[in-house]
Amino acid sequence: MFQSKSPACGLPPDFVEKAVGRLGWLALFYAISHPIVRITEGFSPSLEAVYHSGYPLVDFALFGGVLSGGIISALTWSRKVPPALMLDLGLLFEVVGAFWIAIWEHGIPPLADLPFRGLSGIGLWITFFVLVVPSTLGKTVLAAFTTVLMGPLGLLVSGLYYGNPAPPVGRWVEFFFSSFLFAAFAIVLSRFIYNLGCDVTKAREMGSYKLVELLGSGGMGEVWRAEHRMLARPAAIKLVRAEVCGMSDGHAGTLHRRFEREVQSTAALRSPHTVAVYDYGTTADGCFYYVMELLDGFDLEKLVERFGPQPPERVISFLLQACDSLAEAHGAGLVHRDIKPKNMFLCRLGLNYDFLKVLDFGLVKSAVPSESFQGGLTLDGTTTGTPAYMSPEMALGDKTVDARADIYSLGCVAYWLLTGQLVFEGNTPMAVLVAHIQNPPIPPSERTELEIPEDLERVILSCLDKDPAKRPPSAQDLARLLEACRLAGGWDRTRAEDWWRTHAPSLAAPLPVGLPAVANS
Repeated sequence: MFQSKSPACGLPPDFVEKAVGRLGWLALFYAISHPIVRITEGFSPSLEAVYHSGYPLVDFALFGGVLSGGIISALTWSRKVPPALMLDLGLLFEVVGAFWIAIWEHGIPPLADLPFRGLSGIGLWITFFVLVVPSTLGKTVLAAFTTVLMGPLGLLVSGLYYGNPAPPVGRWVEFFFSSFLFAAFAIVLSRFIYNLGCDVTKAREMGSYKLVELLGSGGMGEVWRAEHRMLARPAAIKLVRAEVCGMSDGHAGTLHRRFEREVQSTAALRSPHTVAVYDYGTTADGCFYYVMELLDGFDLEKLVERFGPQPPERVISFLLQACDSLAEAHGAGLVHRDIKPKNMFLCRLGLNYDFLKVLDFGLVKSAVPSESFQGGLTLDGTTTGTPAYMSPEMALGDKTVDARADIYSLGCVAYWLLTGQLVFEGNTPMAVLVAHIQNPPIPPSERTELEIPEDLERVILSCLDKDPAKRPPSAQDLARLLEACRLAGGWDRTRAEDWWRTHAPSLAAPLPVGLPAVANS
């Protein structure tokens, strides 16, 4: 699908996309309405004799309306025309559509007892059209008044075809003055709608970046595809929800300082397996955002949901890459606190397949309680983290949580990758947290039919120990244990590339010659 920058109209691309969709439905309705009106008018006793006498201009307008509406509808839904250009074609359709309406209205010469037909449908057509297709002032004025002129043109065509004399000036005013009033009203209405879109565009501009497309949303905020104003570099912007920002001034100040400190710390990390942070800031209404690299792939949660439990050798590869990221972060004094499959993103980076990136190093802490619960949702208002992947000490609210809490969470992730199931499940967040605190985990080999090597299972269960002192003390130590497993190294570059070419061919396609490897999500 095309993503338009819409330079001509200054509207957000998603607004333009939606307008194109509305244009398609309008064109379809226009095409269908012509034969329906023709049939229903044929049933009218007062017009039956008129229609039976035959007026080919009416049938000509019927054919033209169905054809033009069908073409525009097909073009919009094919998505082969860039959205901004499609809206320009929509304005042309506005004029053409008005011409067929005029031919329809004047295709039957006035009867002696019907000297006045009432308001023209062209006025309603113009007014309705500006609600569907927003455009600049110049294009709107040109299209609106050209559309109005289709009324007199239709009357002239009818007069020439039937050999009728032109009506007096008073009759022209009587027929078409209301259409010009509708056109003027439509222009004013169009400016109001267009300016609203421009206001949204301005509101989405953050520092040197401009929001382009919403990629996803969650409990804390939204992630947008963005463009840098000067550099040809796409990026992703995470915008913290206004509800999260809308706290008391004292709390907002604390959160702001913590946000700034942690973004700066994260931006200093250089592990290739940590998502790169480019920039950060606050919006005009005081909410936070940070800019990061745009990745092309899917997170580990979607990986298991779509493709099922993963081979042990591939899981080891994922864990080793995560350990590389966490080892550097822990060395810098950063504890992630929310390691989970959704925060571990699998992508293609250049010629590297199955490249894992760790996201969201605890950049924001939730401040809004939430009563809703799903197994993997963040528990708000109590402690940072996600119940399904939270260590016992975090569940207990221990303020001295260290890197070993991330080790526990990484063990939960490994369990999910191998079995497709959570370590502990429950009907409420509290039930899951209690299980993490009290219940021993069932060995993953007992919850799947797939074979799990004993040495790998031992490493995972050591990560899931309730006592932090009995877990691998650091990410580097965990990496050494994983590298000692029998299947370590079994998932090589060739197997990774084959997997992507089979299961995600669009992402595994060769990169265009001369272009940098750009990642999207």
